[in-house]
Amino acid sequence: MAVLTACHVTSRSEITRPGTTKQIQHPEGAIARRPTLVLTDAGTLRFVEPLECPTEEVVTEQRALETVRGPNLATFVVGVIATAVGGVMLVRGANDDDAANPFTFAGAAAVAAGLPFAIGPWIGNGTELRALDAGAEVRRPGPAAPCGERALAATSATLAVRGLEVFGRVDAKGVFAISPYALVDAYEAATTAPWDIAARVEAIGGARTIDVVLEGRALAAHAAAFLARADFDAKVEVLRLVPGIVPGTLRVSLTQTPDGPAARIVLAVKNDGPGPAYGLRGHIAAPGIPALDGRVLYFGHVAKHATLSRELLIPLGPTAATVLRNATIELALELRDAHGTAPTTPVRFRGAILVDAPR
Repeated sequence: MAVLTACHVTSRSEITRPGTTKQIQHPEGAIARRPTLVLTDAGTLRFVEPLECPTEEVVTEQRALETVRGPNLATFVVGVIATAVGGVMLVRGANDDDAANPFTFAGAAAVAAGLPFAIGPWIGNGTELRALDAGAEVRRPGPAAPCGERALAATSATLAVRGLEVFGRVDAKGVFAISPYALVDAYEAATTAPWDIAARVEAIGGARTIDVVLEGRALAAHAAAFLARADFDAKVEVLRLVPGIVPGTLRVSLTQTPDGPAARIVLAVKNDGPGPAYGLRGHIAAPGIPALDGRVLYFGHVAKHATLSRELLIPLGPTAATVLRNATIELALELRDAHGTAPTTPVRFRGAILVDAPR
């Protein structure tokens, strides 16, 4: 036992060991960051302020006694020397003709005594921890962490998208009144390029500017949600009989709505049959009029021998409304459908923008 004790050096120290770490957010101290525009799962545009919350880290610390047992190098050196000397003596005695040569017995004894001291320091080493208490919680400030978002308090916004101008109201939940699929054809959304948007938002407390890029794949991914909630029959079925779409007169006027001035575009189409039309819509081209250009007027399913009239109300900002009032414009609407059977000649309007009765 004394030999084993001499073979090792033991040290003891009291240490503090960190245990589990838990992060607690404090939403009452949330800080709003720069507002942005996001595309929701429902396929709508929403103005939001990302939130960051302060956090607190709760760390469980435990006091422990650390016992470190290591080799005693002095003992190891003594053991190596004794073993070496004993080995030399043992060899010398073995080579002597006298079997009772004292070198033989002395060498064997030195080897037997030296080996434990040479080997013993390297056996049974290690570190042992013994808990001194059950552990205590230590609280410290943590890094700020994202903790959701809130609606941007605003009344209206104007978006500049690919040279187009999109004006609309913003509700209490931050949702923009104009669907992105008023400019992106929901039936052809897979080919949509990224949107580089510059928005001016009339927020509570002053105007804000927001620059954001919406990925084309995101707009394509949410097109189905828009079609599922649309106010027209968006179904597309296999074409068995070709429809005969005959457009009526395209009408464009200025009107007043509860939310302000709006351009009113109306077109009726008749399907002379013999088959139904699916996914019918019209792409509006109004060069030089960014408030009207690029919009999509949806008809959807038009049964055979049916006539369907659709109206598109485009909200206008005060400046755009003033420019259009009693102005003479040219506007064309290109019809498309799910099976490529729509007329290829655009429906055109040329004339003064008259003012309708309030809507």
